[in-house]
Order: sequence, then structure tokens, then C-alpha cells
Amino acid sequence: MNRHLNAKEKEVEEKLYRNQEWMHEHYVEMKESTPTMAQRAGCNQSTILDWLRKFDIPTRTVSEGTFLATRNYLDLSSDLSNLLKGELLGDGCITMHGSRSALYEHSSKYREYLIWLSETFADLGIEQAGRIRRYRDKKYDTFSYKYTSRSYPELVSIRQRFYPEGKKIVPQDLILTPIMARQWYIGDGSLRNRERGRSNISFSTDDFDRASIDYLLKELRDKGFKVSYQRADNRIGMSVESVKDFLDWIGPCPINCYSYKWDYRDNRKNAH
Repeated sequence: MNRHLNAKEKEVEEKLYRNQEWMHEHYVEMKESTPTMAQRAGCNQSTILDWLRKFDIPTRTVSEGTFLATRNYLDLSSDLSNLLKGELLGDGCITMHGSRSALYEHSSKYREYLIWLSETFADLGIEQAGRIRRYRDKKYDTFSYKYTSRSYPELVSIRQRFYPEGKKIVPQDLILTPIMARQWYIGDGSLRNRERGRSNISFSTDDFDRASIDYLLKELRDKGFKVSYQRADNRIGMSVESVKDFLDWIGPCPINCYSYKWDYRDNRKNAH
């Protein structure tokens, strides 16, 4: 009885290539190769190609097939998406690598941070390319470090959202989350403690256009924080009334080298 069922199942499997829906799903949507599909269906690669033509499903060029065979795959989860977008609000950068994939780059004066970022990305599916490199900034006579990821096709859509015309902007449909805000704050935020009074926060937004800054102001206000545009410095300033709530909202600092940005102080008692 079992042999009869197995033979029946094999017969059905061998005819998978005659199912147009199955062929479209595996070739077009899942982007499987014809050898992989042939193995699944128990037939020759030429049979798969013949039935693709019968169903009028356009076959790939040699370059497209090579790209799919050698590409890196990335599951763009919600956690990874939030982390990437937060870094892009700050010092992170996504660069095209050819026409079909993109890679993530990040420079920092703290090697410790890039190691943390690399390990966090790795846990979420992005692998580091090469090693973290040290280089000298001749303009400021300082040393920094640079991280580069492997290239992924899935990063292209994020690149297109944040760099629609080559210059980084803030997408007007971005919803600020605590993780995004935390990474943005690590990159471009600063905390200033005063001898008398409470700490205040500002965000460096020098590289963003006014529409992007206005959108970030709106997002922060929607979350209940009091912020304003500092025209002289082209920055976002946060009221002392909101700083403690903001730090609580984004959660603790994930890495020691930036813990000073969480050193909130209330020195109002020293005012008299």
C-alpha cells in the first residue's frame, strides 16, 4: 500500500512542471533556477524551459541567471529594517553595488561601535565584507574606522527610498520607532549637561533638507516630545522637559563608548 502511495506521489511530483501556477510561483516569484525546479519536479532542465515557453513565462538572460545564482540573500525583518533606518538617519550610508544590489557602509571614531554594529547586523542576517578598516581624516587630522557589509538586492529598495535623487533625505512615510530614534541619537544626537538646570539634547541635521527636518520634527512631536527647529545651526533642539522622557523611550545605551549620551543630569537644585 505504501509503495502504491509513493508511486502516486512521485507521479504527481513529476508533473509539477505542467502546472502553470507552480511554474510561475517558483520561477518568477521565488526566483528559483531551472536546475533547482527540475530537481523538485523530477525532470530535466530542458523540460522546465520548454514548459516555461509553453506558458509564455519570459526566461531570464544569462546575466540575470548568473546574478541570481551568486547573489546574497537577506530576510529584511522588522528588527533589521528599524535598525537600518535608524542608522541612515544618522551616520549610516547605503551605496549601490552594480545595478541590482547595494551595501551598507558606516564610519565612526569608535571601533568598538562598529564591532557591535557588525555583530548585531550578523545576528539579523547582514554579513560583514572584509575587515573593519582604520583610516586617517586629513582634514581634521584624526583617525576613524569604517565598516562595509556584503551587497544584497534587498537593500536596493531602502537605498531608493532614502536617496531618490542621489542625496539622502528622510522618507515622508517613515514612522519613528524607539530603535530608529536610538540609533539616530547615537549617530547625530548630543546631550549637554548644565551646571544649573536640566540636560538638553540636540540633533545634528546639517545634511538634511528642510522638508526632511520638518518631517522629523513632526514625528517627534507626534510621540509627545517638545522640539523646535534651530535655524542658526540647522538643527533640531529638544526641550529640557522632554529629554528624560525621550531617553526612557529609546531605552538604555547598547554600547559603552556612547554611554555618555545617556548621562542625564538634573541640576536645578544647584540654581540657588
